[in-house]
Amino acid sequence: MFKKIFMVSLMLINFSIGQELDWQTYKNKYLKDGSYIIDPYNDNRVTSESQGYGMLLSVLYKDKETFDKLWKWTKNTLQREDNLFAWHWNKEIKDKNNATDGDILIAYSLKKAYEIWRDNNYKQEYEKILNSLSRLVVIIKDNKYSDNYLLLPATYGFSNEKYDIFIFPSYYINFALKEFGKEFKLWNNTYSYFKNHLVGGKLTTNLKFNLIEKKVNLVNPANLDVYRVIAYAYISGDDLSGLKKSFSEIDNFFKEKGYIPFNYNFGVDNQESREAPFCVYRFFYILYSDQKYSERYKVLKEVDKNNYFCDTFELLLNFRLN
Repeated sequence: MFKKIFMVSLMLINFSIGQELDWQTYKNKYLKDGSYIIDPYNDNRVTSESQGYGMLLSVLYKDKETFDKLWKWTKNTLQREDNLFAWHWNKEIKDKNNATDGDILIAYSLKKAYEIWRDNNYKQEYEKILNSLSRLVVIIKDNKYSDNYLLLPATYGFSNEKYDIFIFPSYYINFALKEFGKEFKLWNNTYSYFKNHLVGGKLTTNLKFNLIEKKVNLVNPANLDVYRVIAYAYISGDDLSGLKKSFSEIDNFFKEKGYIPFNYNFGVDNQESREAPFCVYRFFYILYSDQKYSERYKVLKEVDKNNYFCDTFELLLNFRLN
């Protein structure tokens, strides 16, 4: 079962500023028609990711009414014949391709909803989604070492290159993969690949696995999409030492320049001046416990009032899912 953290930790004290975001306020800002979660900074679009986050938060806050409305809309509007979900909707389906992280979040939320409310329909839907997701785990045989269990970011467009397969590190959602692994060994192997082969190296928003060399190659930049792996690891109760190494170059840049670029390019002297949003500073505080991250977080949060992504993690970080 989920365990909510009631202990007032140092991290929560340092990040307490003014009125704290709560679940009802979040719904008032982002939940439209009681059925879907919008992203105001991206033309009020809806994604399978946003629906997955909304469903997960509904479970965490034991809000069955909202969960059922989100799931009904998601199933009726986004679900494809293969049980996965179109990733982008804005008054209509804009892109029918799926996004594996959205699918994972939805499946995980259904599984947890079943554990709380014991509705067998949730369980049946979870199992159908997970069965379809399993086809997106590609096993690369490696005679020298162990097999590599790569998670494709989507059904189409990421495995058709001649020598490379794209990898999105943020799609390896720790707590979900560990939960799936309780029933299906495949997901244990997928999580082990992420933990043992990716974490500890530099992480960018997407990487390329070279099928000839059997190794991962860096693809700049790192940005909001990959920084969230820090939050996922924290929520999962994972050891964070590997991620400290992964993002140490960005930590050093912050210590010298006083900000985190929205897009950080590893190995490049001149970085863009556009700054990452406030939640990224909270993620880096989790890793490095540097009070300067907390200070910058407070400044940015005061002026960034409709950031669906950051507000989602403001709520998620109140929970440990292990």
